[in-house]
Amino acid sequence: MMNKKTFHNNIKKVMIWPNTGKSGMAHAIRQTAEVIRSLGAEVVLAEQALETGIDPAGFQVYPQQKAMIESDFIVVLGGDGTILAMAQYAAPYHIPLLGVNLGHVGFMSELEFPELSLIKRVFAGEYGIDERMMLDVEVVRGEEIIFCAMSLNEAIIKTGSIFHITKLDILCDNEPICTLHGDGAIIATPTGSTAYSLSAGGPVIEPSAENISMVPICPRAGQAKTFIFSPRREITVVPQFFNGVPIFVSCDGRKGFQLEDGDKIRIRRAPFHTRLLRVKGNSFYSILNEKLTVGRS
Repeated sequence: MMNKKTFHNNIKKVMIWPNTGKSGMAHAIRQTAEVIRSLGAEVVLAEQALETGIDPAGFQVYPQQKAMIESDFIVVLGGDGTILAMAQYAAPYHIPLLGVNLGHVGFMSELEFPELSLIKRVFAGEYGIDERMMLDVEVVRGEEIIFCAMSLNEAIIKTGSIFHITKLDILCDNEPICTLHGDGAIIATPTGSTAYSLSAGGPVIEPSAENISMVPICPRAGQAKTFIFSPRREITVVPQFFNGVPIFVSCDGRKGFQLEDGDKIRIRRAPFHTRLLRVKGNSFYSILNEKLTVGRS
């Protein structure tokens, strides 16, 4: 395992990771690069960033893994989805992320795009690092692990049909907890508690709690129970198949993995954290109230 990144006021290279599917992103990369260069650092891009149409002249362009390893921290241009996409790759290398919101609400982003100049606070040592727990998600078929992923927000186990319900057995440390009848279940981190889980009626959990929540999606009447588990627990979800309805597991909104009869989804706290750079000093609750107000406007 690599040592955690520390800056010691000697930042040499900064990676920019853009949402390659968003229009105008090449311009956003150039503006961000100007700020970083003005602070005395070189700018690194992963090869995927070239999909935005950015001219690579003046940038150090590497395959994604090398780009991360070469960099002191990563500026993520986009919304929460872009941060989620990078988190799974950056966490094992302990590389901090600074989110710059070009999306909608942006719960995890620290800056709005007009606030780019505040990147200077990282260079000045005027920052904090918010460590967010992640989940390891595995699908076990027989004795074999056939799917594994790491997620910052949640794992969603859900039917593939809007017209049929699913039935899920939920276990904690192999002890049966409940059987859910409904559209599915959300197994979330505290970070994920303000995402789909919140929309499904789940609680808001502050990040430092590091609990794991299980929130049913549209449960049958009388079954609307949310469970909050210790981070030391292992949650197992066993789908029960009937009526030929497909069931999928999806992590952080990525493409779903289709399950088969007899599969078990095993979920536990991951050994890595996502490290989010904070330069504005806002508390979790002030950010929450601000973003929820924006979301209602």
